[in-house]
Amino acid sequence: MISWEERLRLIMAIIDKDRRIPLWMWLTTFLIAIIGFFLLLPAAISSVSFYRFTFTWYDSSLRSYYAISAALSSLLLGLTFAHFHYGEVHRGTIRSIILYPVDINDITIAKLASSLIVSAMLSTILFVGFFGGFFLMGAFPLGDFLAIHVTALLMSFLALAVGVFLAQGIAHLAGRMVISPTALGAIFLLFSIVMTETGLSVIATQVAYILKPTGRALEMADYAAITRFAQSFSVFSPHHVGARILGIAFGITGMWADLHVVLPIAVFVLAGGYLFGKKLYLDIFVR
Repeated sequence: MISWEERLRLIMAIIDKDRRIPLWMWLTTFLIAIIGFFLLLPAAISSVSFYRFTFTWYDSSLRSYYAISAALSSLLLGLTFAHFHYGEVHRGTIRSIILYPVDINDITIAKLASSLIVSAMLSTILFVGFFGGFFLMGAFPLGDFLAIHVTALLMSFLALAVGVFLAQGIAHLAGRMVISPTALGAIFLLFSIVMTETGLSVIATQVAYILKPTGRALEMADYAAITRFAQSFSVFSPHHVGARILGIAFGITGMWADLHVVLPIAVFVLAGGYLFGKKLYLDIFVR
């Protein structure tokens, strides 16, 4: 029986290997951030010099900026996890990893941690780069925007981790790897954005327009029903919870953060996936 200290050492060894991403990825990220900085710099200067812009948080502005950060962090987390996990399987190098006394949990935790570290660095460079002009001009509060970025990153990571460990739980019940952790993690990342109140409202509104009788416009009762629908099901999205927590912190709303749904589900899936992740299925080499 391997000790926790030895398992931790092996996990850290995998993380140390993964975090050494190619130089071109760093250069590309910095280049995109610099281009975004100069593209938005005129708007930052004009907002202070000409319009005497004073930043105030509103529900609509928080939703907009949080959506940008959530989309950015989810995209980078999904790509980096696919690179570290699926790429390891696709290249066949995972065979060298399992020669060590590790189980699928150790590999999963290492790959998730690697994805979080690398995507946090890359997304922060891009996020600060694009809005850097506004920060330099004092138009945007840097602390608040960093709080948005960190919260969105953590909520995206929670969605990814739940999807990955759920794939392990399904593999245990089915006796084989039915759906890869990379695929299910990506699905959960997408759902965490789509299932927000804004995302559900947009989708439900489009469906209502398609289903409404010809010549009839949507009425206030229809929009109220759409709002109730979106508010009811958005509690399943980690990003809804993240935005609600920020709304409370910024003094925008005094509503409950809706932790009563996401948190128990996440704990249940993570714990179950971890307990069921002791067995390394052979078809992980081909999926």
